[in-house]
Amino acid sequence: MIKLYIGGAGHGQEIIAEKETGIKPVQCSAEEAFVTPGINCFHLITKQILAEGGSPQEFVKELIGKNPDAVICCDEIGSGIHPFEPEDRNWREETGRALCILAEEAESVTRVFCGIGQRIK
Repeated sequence: MIKLYIGGAGHGQEIIAEKETGIKPVQCSAEEAFVTPGINCFHLITKQILAEGGSPQEFVKELIGKNPDAVICCDEIGSGIHPFEPEDRNWREETGRALCILAEEAESVTRVFCGIGQRIK
């Protein structure tokens, strides 16, 4: 089952994920995510999908089916200052919705703050 790690930029989600699972998350493309055991920077994948006119929500449904044991790390981009550009606001919203789907299906969800993981599911 999916293991999801979220946190602010530079807070160490990938380090905690590797310590807990033994899988090193790597940055990859949307296509590579279907076969990559450890996915880092999921928020950049959603940005790529939106730039190509796709739906991050549909992508995660497919990802869950094709890579059900993935370890996924994502920066929290929904906190802080509201983006000025409409496409950045849409990216933030769509990433949050995709993460909700992942969190619902995930075996575990861990929030990382200052290098400390707190399991929230």
